[in-house]
Amino acid sequence: MGAGFAASFHLRSYRQVKEIPVEIAAIAGKTRDHAEQLAGRYSIPKVYDDYRSLLADPSIDVVDLCVPNALHLPLVLETVKAGKHVICEKPLTGYFGLGEPEGEVGAVSKRKMLEKVRADLAEVSRAMAEHPVKFCYAENWIYAPAIRKALEIIDRCVATGSILEIRGEESHSGSHSEYSKSWRYAGGGALARLGAHPIGAGLFLKHFEGLKKAGRPILPVEVFADGVDLTKTPAFRTVENSPLVTGWKDVETWAQVTVTFSDGTRGIFYGADNLLGGMESTMDIRLSNARLKLDICPVRICQFYTVDPAPVRDVYFNEKQETKAGFSFPSPDEEWTLGYPHEIQDFMEAVALDRPPLSGLELAKQVVEVVYAGYVSMEEGCKVVLSPT
Repeated sequence: MGAGFAASFHLRSYRQVKEIPVEIAAIAGKTRDHAEQLAGRYSIPKVYDDYRSLLADPSIDVVDLCVPNALHLPLVLETVKAGKHVICEKPLTGYFGLGEPEGEVGAVSKRKMLEKVRADLAEVSRAMAEHPVKFCYAENWIYAPAIRKALEIIDRCVATGSILEIRGEESHSGSHSEYSKSWRYAGGGALARLGAHPIGAGLFLKHFEGLKKAGRPILPVEVFADGVDLTKTPAFRTVENSPLVTGWKDVETWAQVTVTFSDGTRGIFYGADNLLGGMESTMDIRLSNARLKLDICPVRICQFYTVDPAPVRDVYFNEKQETKAGFSFPSPDEEWTLGYPHEIQDFMEAVALDRPPLSGLELAKQVVEVVYAGYVSMEEGCKVVLSPT
């Protein structure tokens, strides 16, 4: 479902699936012209302009939701109730307004938002319990080769040590999507849109550590956060011609959240729209007996310098890179290093071999609760206790 940016890179990843026979049987898009163009490019036999036709199609086993954030929850529920496996991008759900005027959604009490998303998560859990289908949470950080190698190393290190702190960040110069600038459509700002990636990876690694050491996951139990729209500060108002994205409505462009885990350790996660030079996705994992530093994006296996970037104007380097002058790091295969093909491979294996996906419902639920507990913490200036699981 969907025929935009996410649909394109998901379809490229399906082409790379190995050993599992996968057929893209149909595509449904809000705009039929876009869906038909994408269908033609990837030889998809059926095009629907009504997603319900896709759900009613008996030849469909799995539905991949490449749709705006506000549609994730309702379409997850409809897909599960239709008896089809579902792939859902982050976030699983969020607060998108309950009748409030568009400009007032972000001003709603964050406690009210947290209560609403907790009710949503409970509804998804009930639906999944009633229907024997798989929920695949498309958090690409979990599948990024750097994280997968870190997992292999952590598997050995936690036999005699512990992860004491995880620092993760995803930042860039700001989304150009108008939808990202309003709470009604995005469900939050930098914390929900960018910070959700390192949060998800951090929760996943601590979960893995707990299972490895004691047979039970180490869970997030408490959140303390801060956030602000830096483009609305006095400091930003004094500058001219900044290449940073502006025009944000009611969402934050900088956020930091500290997560306390059930073993007393900490995770510190950032998401921000104040970073020039291209997107950066990084993680620093500090153990009692080792340390891992991960550069998920950009990778530095190709380095380029130029005074005049005109000759390479049409060469893709990295997401969100404003200029190619000076030093830069062209990515040989950005989608591979970000984990997209590995993610789709795992989901197809999970369905075909009837096993759980590496990234599933519990992680999706925990990320949503951490993010919205973070928003409560920002508003109230206090630590917020998470729901017991």
